Amino acid sequence: MNTIDYIYRFDPKNPSAKPLPHDAEVARRVLEDGNRMFSKWMESCRTGTPSLGEPRYIVSCNGLEVGMLRTHGEMPTQSPFAVVVGCSDARVPTEMLFGQGFNDLFVIRVAGNVMGDVCQGSVDFALTDLSHSVRVVVVLGHSGCGAVTGAVDAYLRPLKFWSKSLSPMLRSLTQRIFVAVREAANGLKEVWGPGAREVPGYREALIESAVCINAAQAAFGLRQEVERNGQWEVEVLYGVHNIRNHQVCMPVDPTAPRSDENVRLALAPSNPKEFQALAVQMAEILRPSSVPRHGQKHLIADGQAEDALHATELDDATS
Repeated sequence: MNTIDYIYRFDPKNPSAKPLPHDAEVARRVLEDGNRMFSKWMESCRTGTPSLGEPRYIVSCNGLEVGMLRTHGEMPTQSPFAVVVGCSDARVPTEMLFGQGFNDLFVIRVAGNVMGDVCQGSVDFALTDLSHSVRVVVVLGHSGCGAVTGAVDAYLRPLKFWSKSLSPMLRSLTQRIFVAVREAANGLKEVWGPGAREVPGYREALIESAVCINAAQAAFGLRQEVERNGQWEVEVLYGVHNIRNHQVCMPVDPTAPRSDENVRLALAPSNPKEFQALAVQMAEILRPSSVPRHGQKHLIADGQAEDALHATELDDATS
């Protein structure tokens, strides 16, 4: 039986061989390249077709990060280059999917990657106490998010929101996602037409779109916080982990096959109007082929109206 190994490796002869990214742009590329490697590894596991050569995928680690070359009782210094605010979902192994190892990422996980007070406090801690190493802050959503799904179902069936099965704390978490769901619903209505809710697959599309907008809104809030603190050298990014192909993308096509070109982290929005643009973009990506764009319907209707008006003018002229 062939095996495909995922290995964390460090060189005891050169324990500091993995330097910190020197700026935000390099940090972004490191994360994206790591995700390309991870998604390639996952695809090889699914298909049973490892790459040529040794069937191993190596994650290089800095030996100092795992405590090499230290005196007894001394702890290694914490020096992550990225803060990642992600969902608690067990299907999203943050360090692995970015191809990172020990001491690379400061990971904050909460259902729906919502920015509550404790989550924001954790980010503030990292930006303050670990400012010597942090280059980027990343908000990471993921496809099929359970918290976003709960918010979508409560939006579509409001009585569900008040069900006794929802605790006050869970209800509070769900409420934080409602704005993203509403924005996603508006985008679907704009592109799919006023009857969007009746289109098969509407609920699934609403979930996928709301996941992206929820991540964008969290990134927008974090960008404001970073700028308010004057930390101009730190960049705020966001993306969504597509669980189907294990790639981090923005925007996200849930049906796209794995491709290196798909991997991209987007800059946090600088204006709330960008949420609407993202909602429309996602609605276009998710639009079933059987559904014409709503604007196209208007064009057809306008043309028909002009023809009807022209016919009426002809009738008046000949009567």
